[in-house]
Amino acid sequence: MAFTFRRVVTGHDSSGKAVVRSDDLVDSEPRLPGYEAKVVWCTSRFPPSNDEETFDDGTPGPKGSRVLFRVAEMQPGESAVPNMHRTETQDVAVVISGELDMVLDSGEVVERLAAGDIVVQRGTMHSWVARGEEPLRVLFVLMDAAPVRIGGEALPEDLSVFGGRLSPMPRTS
Repeated sequence: MAFTFRRVVTGHDSSGKAVVRSDDLVDSEPRLPGYEAKVVWCTSRFPPSNDEETFDDGTPGPKGSRVLFRVAEMQPGESAVPNMHRTETQDVAVVISGELDMVLDSGEVVERLAAGDIVVQRGTMHSWVARGEEPLRVLFVLMDAAPVRIGGEALPEDLSVFGGRLSPMPRTS
């Protein structure tokens, strides 16, 4: 189920001309059964610097500084493993191919999100389930956010399904 994508990163030479700094193939990593993902790009500060030649694998900087881009692929059926979680981020999920259901802890389900559909996920407890016959591919953009507060109480981040960590993704070997 592993997938590969090409990542091209630009920068500048010493005279200020645009150049390609890296052009490489990146392999996904297992995250949960039926779910592979890989960080495409991450900054550990906001706004990011275009002067630096650094890539960050998703290690958070001070709160409010991370913007993370991740590509994920899920297999229908296999990804039905419970993966309910909440992050202290505001996320944009863009379905690239396949079909996806989003399940919320209230029991509400948004069914059959398809290629071109976009979800803005704002610190809610949610789960993703691949549907249909084809593998699901999604681009996630995660931006640090303040925790959601209900009745004066902060709703805690819950990443227990991922081993308690959003990034970098746990390695399996």
